[in-house]
Amino acid sequence: MKNYKGSTIGVFSPSYVTIYNSPESAKRAEDFMRENGFAVKHGKLWGKKQAFRTGTPQERADEFNSLLYDPEVDILMASVGGIVTNGMLPYIDYEFYSDNPKPVVGMSNVTALLMAIYAQTGISTYYGPNFVTSYARLSPYRDIALESLCDVLNFENRYDYSAPAYYSDEVIEWMKPLTEERQITNKIITLHGGMVRGRLIGGNLWTISSMWGTPYMPEIKQGDILFIEETEGYADSVECHLAQLKISGVFEKIRGLIIGKCRQYHDEGTEKSFYDFIYDYIDKPDYPILAECDFSHCAPMLTIPIGITAELDANAQTISLLR
Repeated sequence: MKNYKGSTIGVFSPSYVTIYNSPESAKRAEDFMRENGFAVKHGKLWGKKQAFRTGTPQERADEFNSLLYDPEVDILMASVGGIVTNGMLPYIDYEFYSDNPKPVVGMSNVTALLMAIYAQTGISTYYGPNFVTSYARLSPYRDIALESLCDVLNFENRYDYSAPAYYSDEVIEWMKPLTEERQITNKIITLHGGMVRGRLIGGNLWTISSMWGTPYMPEIKQGDILFIEETEGYADSVECHLAQLKISGVFEKIRGLIIGKCRQYHDEGTEKSFYDFIYDYIDKPDYPILAECDFSHCAPMLTIPIGITAELDANAQTISLLR
C-alpha cells in the first residue's frame, strides 16, 4: 500500500469560486499542507471566475484531466464543492483513469464526480476534505481532517474510526477574518442496533438525488451500507431527496445506514432532528443505523471511501474499513 503522506496534491475547482473570492483562505490551506510535508499543485482554474463557476463544464473537466495526466500529482482534491460539478461528468477521461488511478478526494457537490468515477471504473473514491473548506480552518479541526485522510488512504487491512471529542457546525464566511470555532461535545446516536458488513456507498443527499438515473450514478445494491449527509437542509427539501431514494427501493436494498451531521438543519415545524426525520420517513427500518457521524459539512471532516467494504456495529457505535 502506497504511503501518501508527503505526496503531491493536485487541486481542481469543480464549481464554486471560493479561491477567487478568498485567496487568503486558499493560501492558509496551502501553507498548512506544505507545513505538513505535502506539495501542492494548482489546477489551471485556481483563482479563476466565470460568473458563478470557475469555468465551463469542459474547462473544469480539462483541469481535472490535466492533473490526472500529470505524473507529479499523486492525489486529486477538490478546492471546494458547489452546485454544478455534474456538468463535468461527460468530459472526464475515465479510460485513462482506469489504467492510471489516483485517489480523488472531495465532499458535498463533489459527490457527483466521486460517484461518476466509481460508476465508470469500479475504483474507490474518497468522500473527504475539500482543500479550502477543511484546511483553511484553524486547529484542531484541520489537523483531525488531515489525520483522517492519511489514515484512510494508508490503511492496509482494517481501520477503525474514532469520533472526535468536539465538532463545530458553524458556516464560515471565507471572505471575513477567521475566528475560533465553537466546540460542541460530540455524540454519536444509535437509531437501530445490530452489526452488518457491506459495500460503502453514498455522499451528499442533494447531489445523489440530482444525478439519479444517469450512467454516472452507481447502482445501490442489496446489502450495501449507505451513508448520507446534508448541510443547511430544510425538512421539505430533505423529504424530496429522500423520496427519490425511497420510491426507487433503496431503503429496502441496503442493510445499514450511516447518517452524517446536518449543519444548521431547519426542521420547518416538524420538531424533529435531521436524523429523526430521516428515520421516521423511511419507516424505522430494522437494520443498523448510526446518526450524527462526522462525514459531513461540520468540522472536522473525516474521510469515508466509496466502494470499500465496511463493518457497521450500531450497538458498539463503531465503523471499520476492511480490505
